Amino acid sequence: MSYTADKQREYSRAEVANHDNPESLWVIRGNQVFDLTHFHTDHPGGSDMLLQFAGQDITEAMRNSSIHTHEIHAYRVLKDFYIGNVTADDHQNYPEAPGGIDEMDCVPKEEFLDLNKPLFVQMWRSKFTKKFYLQEVHRAHHLPQPAVFFANPFLETFTRTPWYVIPIYWVPIIITMLVLGAKYEPPNVMMVGFMFGIVSWTLTEYSIHRFIFHYDENLPEGTLAQCAHFLLHGVHHYLPMDPLRLVMPPALSTFLGVIILGIMCCVFTPGMVHAVAAGLGTGYVLYDECHYWLHHGTSSNKHLCQLKTYHLRHHYNDFKAGFGITSDFWDNVFGTQFTTSA
Repeated sequence: MSYTADKQREYSRAEVANHDNPESLWVIRGNQVFDLTHFHTDHPGGSDMLLQFAGQDITEAMRNSSIHTHEIHAYRVLKDFYIGNVTADDHQNYPEAPGGIDEMDCVPKEEFLDLNKPLFVQMWRSKFTKKFYLQEVHRAHHLPQPAVFFANPFLETFTRTPWYVIPIYWVPIIITMLVLGAKYEPPNVMMVGFMFGIVSWTLTEYSIHRFIFHYDENLPEGTLAQCAHFLLHGVHHYLPMDPLRLVMPPALSTFLGVIILGIMCCVFTPGMVHAVAAGLGTGYVLYDECHYWLHHGTSSNKHLCQLKTYHLRHHYNDFKAGFGITSDFWDNVFGTQFTTSA
């Protein structure tokens, strides 16, 4: 079984065993060799999990749910890192896969987008049904570099947002809101409004993620709706580890922010509206930076590790649950927590 016709090199198990470190991490799975050097830091189970098996055969480990649950999505991602086969002399016979069919053979044929070409023009020219689009866009893929949306470099710039742009853009706005609000309300009132805004963000975060980003089942048929969905959130599920598509571009967050601010101006008095807006803005910045860390960060802190596992489960196991990013509180309130154990 071969995934890339021009990659037919063969390696002995001894050769693979030499690639057992973060700088060169190879593994064997089903007598095939995979180079995970550029993936282990993005592994949903954490880099340390993969490093335990560096240079080794992971065939049975991937089937061992007590180590880490792997569904078909995982095998689909693994295919992207195929570099060759184990030499015939080193071939090993493995126990029959659960269900009698090897997991790699269960991975659906790729019929969606070509990751080597600009993505948006492919979406624009597509004629996918809604069912097919939603099925494919929620099947995670991995690239060692950011994907290309537009062939035009100018347009491409607006689709890429490094994590540090968020505080650089929003912190001055938050400070300005607090300074302006202080002209209307005393510090104690401003603090109450600010804290209310931060707490309110947790519900806003949940609501936007669930009802706007995941407007999946209610998405209209047609290419235009699919393109809008793909740009808004679909690409994040399609390429969940793309480092430049993990935080919201300022143009989009500003657009949503202006709408929210307009609503708040109808509810709160001057001063209070500034304080609440500053609190919401602070909550948003913390959320976006947390979201980036959940995909690319590491920590020995138990709570942070649980939060990371919870969010990545939304990507790799069940996109219809687990909408909370910084907390699972509102998932528990509204019954959208995961219903089965990981």
